[in-house]
Amino acid sequence: MLLLIAVSCNSSGERTNPKNNLPNKDASASLTNLGNEQWRTGNYQEALKYFTQAYKRVKASGNEMETATLLNNLGLVHWRLENNTAAMECYAEAALLAKKTGMKRLLGLTHTNRALILKEQRDFKAAFAQNNEAIRLFKEINEPHDLAIAYNNQGQIYRFSGAFNPALKYYLLSLDECKKINYSEGMATAYQNLSTVYAKQGNKEKTLESGRKCLNLSYKVKSKVRLSEGFRELSRNYDLFNEPDSALYYFKKHYEVEKEIMEANQSNLLSQYQANLGFEVKNLRIKNLQNEKEIANSRFMLVAVCVLAALLISALFVYRYLSVIKFRKKQLELELENSLQLIGVKEEELKTYIIDLTYKNNIINKLQEPNKEAVNTYYNVDDLLEHKIFTDDGWDKFKKRFAAIYPDFFSRIMQSGISVTEAEVRILVLMRLKLNGNDMANILGISPQSVRACKMRLKKKLQTNQYQTVEQFLESIIS
Repeated sequence: MLLLIAVSCNSSGERTNPKNNLPNKDASASLTNLGNEQWRTGNYQEALKYFTQAYKRVKASGNEMETATLLNNLGLVHWRLENNTAAMECYAEAALLAKKTGMKRLLGLTHTNRALILKEQRDFKAAFAQNNEAIRLFKEINEPHDLAIAYNNQGQIYRFSGAFNPALKYYLLSLDECKKINYSEGMATAYQNLSTVYAKQGNKEKTLESGRKCLNLSYKVKSKVRLSEGFRELSRNYDLFNEPDSALYYFKKHYEVEKEIMEANQSNLLSQYQANLGFEVKNLRIKNLQNEKEIANSRFMLVAVCVLAALLISALFVYRYLSVIKFRKKQLELELENSLQLIGVKEEELKTYIIDLTYKNNIINKLQEPNKEAVNTYYNVDDLLEHKIFTDDGWDKFKKRFAAIYPDFFSRIMQSGISVTEAEVRILVLMRLKLNGNDMANILGISPQSVRACKMRLKKKLQTNQYQTVEQFLESIIS
């Protein structure tokens, strides 16, 4: 699924032929590039802003091929921001333009993207319809790369619907297509999914073999994300087959790679913040120099006016003109003082950010000492939000901290009489802390899709007990 997103966001598959005399061509291309940069760094809100601006310019130019591509990109950003309704609208409009202009590859990508959303919504019939159309188009235009991804997504839909044998079939088809073009990252994904299905079927030998092949290919492509997922898959499978030592070994490897990814992301964010701050400070200094120059010019004008006033013997004119000059001088001095204060504030913000980053790194180091007992039994919500729930032991400690802050929360869930699983209790706890889906996934060590799936199951369960939404149930137990 992540492979499809990367392909869809960076290219439409067909080369467009825009008119050379379009006035907005360079501006829209620049905005699209900025949007792609923000997408790659995970700053989806900024990516949405740039893609929207580029879309408006391209649409005004009448270039339907570029418009279709940008609509598909907008759909991906909306999906990442968990706005599935807007994402589906963008995909549908992009599909109409792609079909009109003969962009078959982009049309196939819009079908697959819609299938992913329908799969998350558990509308498997509609998801199969969309993905089957994507497979047909990719076969027609002979796109093995995209066909491999579509096969993989077909396997995902079957797996989520509980049909493991068909899922296995399509994962193997995806693997074959990847081997044709030596697509290493796609092969790593296929082996990881095969390992999951073999584990569901209880085939230990093939489960572990597929997991190791996934890990070897992940090393080959030098992808930390793939390595992290490969280690996690092996850890889960060894645990499933009652080999705790191997499970713990691979979980520690997974944790080390996750830590590297987190530190790299924090470093990138800090560098970006410093660059932005440096740019703002530079602009403020330029403005200060301009203000100082204006003040110097004002002083010269003041002297000149005084001389001129003496020569013309016009006391009234001199008085009024001097008043205006003095007032302007005070304004510029105030602006200069405010600019200097703003520079100081920006510098303090940077210091605060660095201190906060150091604190978060200390929290990460403390997580590597799971047997160390806490000294203080009173915790506040900010400390609680820094906690990660990767193991049952981590969940037990988290519950103790949470119960110290909200003592009646768990008892009220039990008093409601609704049978709620431990995983659903975790989701309710994190919703009580007002976290969004990505933050929940980060704390639980799972994907945002898994968080949404758990919330959907809880919602269906609550609807049978006169609660329309999870939020309504949560309000009833905290009011």
